[in-house]
Amino acid sequence: MNRVARVLGFKDPNDKVGRLAWIMVALGPIIIFTIMMSSTFYMIFVADTLGGGPGRFLDGLAFIGVLVVIQMIVQTLLDYPTGTLGDMIGHRYVIASAYLLYGVVFYLTSLLTPDTPIIMFVIIYVLWGLAFSQESGAWDAWFDNNYKVAAPDDVERKEYGVFLGRLGMIASALSMGALIPGSILAVVFSRMWVFQLSAILCVGTAGAVLALVRDFPEVQEMREEKPSVGEYFSLLKSGASFIVSDPFVKYVIFGGVIVWSCIIVWGELIIFPLLFAYLVTDVAVATFRTLLRVPGMFGTERAGVWSQRFKPEEWIPRFRLIQNCGFVFFFIFAAIMYMFDPVTGSTTIVDVVVPFTDFVIMQVPQESLIPAVLMFITFVIGGFFFSVADILTLRLMIDIVPSKIRNSVYSLSPTLTIIFAIPQIALFGALIQYIGFPLTLVLTGLISLVGVLMIQKGLSYPIPITEERKRALEQAAQEQKTNPTEQVAIEESGSNPSDGGEEVPSGQV
Repeated sequence: MNRVARVLGFKDPNDKVGRLAWIMVALGPIIIFTIMMSSTFYMIFVADTLGGGPGRFLDGLAFIGVLVVIQMIVQTLLDYPTGTLGDMIGHRYVIASAYLLYGVVFYLTSLLTPDTPIIMFVIIYVLWGLAFSQESGAWDAWFDNNYKVAAPDDVERKEYGVFLGRLGMIASALSMGALIPGSILAVVFSRMWVFQLSAILCVGTAGAVLALVRDFPEVQEMREEKPSVGEYFSLLKSGASFIVSDPFVKYVIFGGVIVWSCIIVWGELIIFPLLFAYLVTDVAVATFRTLLRVPGMFGTERAGVWSQRFKPEEWIPRFRLIQNCGFVFFFIFAAIMYMFDPVTGSTTIVDVVVPFTDFVIMQVPQESLIPAVLMFITFVIGGFFFSVADILTLRLMIDIVPSKIRNSVYSLSPTLTIIFAIPQIALFGALIQYIGFPLTLVLTGLISLVGVLMIQKGLSYPIPITEERKRALEQAAQEQKTNPTEQVAIEESGSNPSDGGEEVPSGQV
């Protein structure tokens, strides 16, 4: 286990850190393969079915917008309550129940046809919302609470940041290994068959979570042995109060909510119709997304290492501005779509080969070659900045959120994100056929810009420090035989004289 932890960035891991690292690596491949292998064609399949059959996905997009809004309403209503439930009874139970629900969703999706009553589509998206609400924030809350117990010596959270980068690299590699096989299985067997395989794997994942995802005794002690309704409502109130308790927390969280709402609009409404408009086939889209994972996984790993050089207060807003699904990103994609028309009707297909060989990577319509290259470059560059911004934010917030209400806070952020995303999806889903993709992208980019400006304002305030963090700093200072008061002052100032005044980051949301 400790060998795995060293590979993931921990210099001298103890047994607890080794256990946490091993669990993430053991469950990661199963979870990623299960969810990702049908992600390329899931929305297109549902849109085709709603539109009347294969190739009719544009006719079904308006209905997809309505279904996604239903899903998000359900998730919004239940996200925070189920997050608080995870804080009270343990995160593994809500995570396991989420994967059981995912299994039901994939199985029901495999039964859809153009003749299926619309109520079945509604049920599927209601269950999506319920499953998302249970998983939302639970993984992060479980890991962060246990990491704080397992790694008290990582005072500056630098090893934590490196770990996040390397774990992201592994996730990208695994995702890359799932996209093309999933599309090939869909071609060889059928999309419905792939959905059924995902359903079986989801049930297996739920069992693995119950067996492996357990808290250390120190974390378990924070919970009542016999949870009560009164405690539940107390936690519910505490999580909501926390996000407005300090201007730093308030502006950073609400700014992030607006930025992430634009990411949801992109993922739920824009990306797959856009990619299919230029690349046409399941295999081409899956291959394109797989190729993006190659530079993406190395970029994510480097982001964890290089993020140590940046001060979050200065660089998070800058990176959010140019990241994937940021202000600059949306304007670049709008320009690409404005200059290059999507493929319509029959077209000449060109083989894209590995340089100096005859090995065919993918087949692309001739008129899509230039826009595909431009999109690829934009994705790669924006993806790197996205990873750095995320890691800086996670390092900044892990020690700001009290452990006892961590899942509540981590779930409340997605809840607010969905609240902001719902009207955007409903509006753009209804208007996209009339105003077109370029204008939709421009408007989404402007909304993202508002969120970045709010984050910038929040980071201008002093960083709050919890009592847990102060105690940890004092303990670390005593172990190093330094002055505890001086160490706390160093943390509050955000600089460390021993490393030339570079930032000492602290935590996650």
